[in-house]
Amino acid sequence: MATANTLERIFSVDYKSKIQPIVSVCIWEMGLENLNAPYGVTIDNSTGDIYVADRWNNCVVVFDCNGQIMFEFGDEEGEGKMNGPIGLAICRDRILIAQRNNCILNYQVNGEFVSRIGKLGKGELEFDYLCGLTIDESNGEVYICDSNNHRIQILSKELTYKTQFGQDNLESPFDVKLTKEFIHILDESNPCLHLYNYNLVLHKSIISKGYGLQLMNPYFFYIDHSNNILITDYSYISSSASISIFNYQFDLIHKISIAYPTGITVDNRGRVIVVCAGGEHRFNIF
Repeated sequence: MATANTLERIFSVDYKSKIQPIVSVCIWEMGLENLNAPYGVTIDNSTGDIYVADRWNNCVVVFDCNGQIMFEFGDEEGEGKMNGPIGLAICRDRILIAQRNNCILNYQVNGEFVSRIGKLGKGELEFDYLCGLTIDESNGEVYICDSNNHRIQILSKELTYKTQFGQDNLESPFDVKLTKEFIHILDESNPCLHLYNYNLVLHKSIISKGYGLQLMNPYFFYIDHSNNILITDYSYISSSASISIFNYQFDLIHKISIAYPTGITVDNRGRVIVVCAGGEHRFNIF
């Protein structure tokens, strides 16, 4: 098993060499004729399996570490019915799926439905335009981007309401990630990265002007072991669409041009996995 320092060296060195993907497959070439609009992506670190949310066809598709399809899941009816899945988060043997119909589905990673919470509204366990979410591996707490309510809701491991924050600073929070020091929140409509401490107080906002975060339409992001930040920019201007990679001081260290990137993650081997929802709906490994 690699040490933390080894992982940091791998991530720091590899990014600048990532120009073309080592795997780039059109979704339809995989025999997934009905897969459309891949958005969120996450990895089961215990197996290396890759989970992709198919927003328009209401399912989650599971690939192995080489990008080969394994299975897909998503109930067509009942409490486990999927409706516009977009954000994904895995912790141990469960996967949480944020959906555009303002509910969160709790599944086992093998595709077995467990429970469902949420509805449209402004109260506790109510949402308006769900986006990204993440799970604190230390205690199982869940952080959820409740975009049109301009807030982050925090749930317990049991998916009960704990608290909320951000209403005074967030416009359209789209994705959230955790480090030891801060809660990072990516704001879509006001391209900006907000850093909150764990007392839920705003530490600072890294605004596009003056800090190098030149983003037009940011979607999802990922923070690696060295606190490098990888952000997908789903720009409708093809020459601007990219994955932007910043170091922990928010200096731009690399940019990968790629059309319509949406979900992004990094595996334990330092490979960047990104899915693209426009054009050919591609699955890419860098």
